[in-house]
Amino acid sequence: SMCNTLVLGLASPRIKPPPASSLSVSARSSSSASPQGPASALLDPNEIETMVARPRAAVKIVDASWHMPASKRIGKAEFLEGPRVPKATFFDIDEACDKSSSLPHMLPTAEEFSAYAESLGISSADTVVLYDTLGMFSAPRVWWMFRYFGHDNVFVLNGGLPAWMAEGKALDEAKIETLPPYESKGGFKAEERKDMVASLDAVKGIISSGGPAILDARSAGRFTGEVPDPRGVRPGHMPASVNVPMTAVLDDQGRMLPEDQLASLFEKIDLKNGAVTSCGSGVTACIISLALHEAGYRGNEHQVVYDGSWAEWGSEAGGEVLTGP
Repeated sequence: SMCNTLVLGLASPRIKPPPASSLSVSARSSSSASPQGPASALLDPNEIETMVARPRAAVKIVDASWHMPASKRIGKAEFLEGPRVPKATFFDIDEACDKSSSLPHMLPTAEEFSAYAESLGISSADTVVLYDTLGMFSAPRVWWMFRYFGHDNVFVLNGGLPAWMAEGKALDEAKIETLPPYESKGGFKAEERKDMVASLDAVKGIISSGGPAILDARSAGRFTGEVPDPRGVRPGHMPASVNVPMTAVLDDQGRMLPEDQLASLFEKIDLKNGAVTSCGSGVTACIISLALHEAGYRGNEHQVVYDGSWAEWGSEAGGEVLTGP
């Protein structure tokens, strides 16, 4: 929205509002079927404060922090320790998942997701505002999950907890032992949008017969195979995939780049047949999906995530692996 552009503009004067002409790019929402949800999924700290302060506001603020296993950081433990955004609850990606899968945090069923959302006190009538402690890392995965399960009224704090703290907003610094109970006013009814997720076979089909662009959010070193894979699977990348490292869509504060910069990045890629994002385990791929959304690629065909990602593709049961650029 214009409001976001102005706020971003104030934060860094070198950003110009996107030219009106940039909104008519063919694959973007002007021509895609029926873009769902709000114009921008990003909020700044002031916008969140305003939203929460409204009378009868049904806003649930959710810490969705998750860390790479090698980091030894545990999102839930850090949430309990504080600091956190006041009244926030915690969404655990490793709890709201398919526990029967050997792959990390694969999507749960609609019933499992509904029950998990309700356990956090989130109902279908709520506005969900997500953040993570790194800035922009795991919150987009949970944003994408809510949308996958049919809930469009979901936003991400741009720049996460660091942005909230940098603006001197109120913090809850009390150490707590257990997650506080939230009252759910009504249930959460998840309905899957199955066209927003890709399986191993679906991705193999795209590679053999064409279709959506495959965008890989991992670092250049992991894409080329020069850097060993942290999960010990084969290093490299899928045939026909394009490396769009998550750092390409974020600024040095962990905030999503402005719309015009994202649009010019994605204009270099053929997205007319849609987009599938991939990464190590399906978390940071969603940063690229959120970037696509912010650049105007909002239809489900541009919001597909390969859930198994490299944890599955790089395994012996996966697909063809290329190394080099």
